[in-house]
Amino acid sequence: MGTVLEEGCGKLGLPVDSAKLAALDSYIDSVMEFNQGYNLMKAESRDELAVNHVLDSLAPYSHLAHIIEEISAKKIAAKKVAEKEDSSISIADIGSGGGCPGIPLAVLFPDQDFTLVERMEKRCVFLESTVRRMGLKNVKVLCTQAVNVPDESFDLEVFRAFHPFDKQTATLLLRMLKKGGVMAAYKARSEKIQAEMDSIRFLIPSYTKIPLSVPFLEDHERNLVVVRKNPE
Repeated sequence: MGTVLEEGCGKLGLPVDSAKLAALDSYIDSVMEFNQGYNLMKAESRDELAVNHVLDSLAPYSHLAHIIEEISAKKIAAKKVAEKEDSSISIADIGSGGGCPGIPLAVLFPDQDFTLVERMEKRCVFLESTVRRMGLKNVKVLCTQAVNVPDESFDLEVFRAFHPFDKQTATLLLRMLKKGGVMAAYKARSEKIQAEMDSIRFLIPSYTKIPLSVPFLEDHERNLVVVRKNPE
């Protein structure tokens, strides 16, 4: 019988080999080592961290894989380049904190370019150290407030612990997103999601809510809210 992490990855049907599992374990080691001093995320044990943060980050893997494939295909079509050429997309973890969901996703999507956007210098030091220790060549840390990020920087934005959707947050997120880009927000209860999205319908008239199931947290409601930015 494997670890909670390994068993959870199996339940999610993730394409993880021993190298990817070792990388995720290494990430958990880093967080556990620095969590108390850096206040990275709520977790008192490796298993709690693996379930509440790593597996939660990876729960929408198949949906994100589809979005990445779709954006890559559009990029190839727009540039009229051969498929063998670079079709990687720019993915940002906004308000990355301790690195979730960005770092776990970067392990599972090694061919995509990830930027961890984090405003707190202390956490940036942790992120940079962890990325370096893990040897993640597809990840960079951007230590700044999200308001300082240039317009249309990313093809895909993901975030777990960023601000709730309101006029200011939605405007900021849309501004950083390229035309035709996608944002994917990890959210909890459907009622709260509807209230948030109703309040910004004038900015985001439509969205898709995808129910998620996190291994060992099946009794907790989790959803992915997907918003597409108009290409025009």
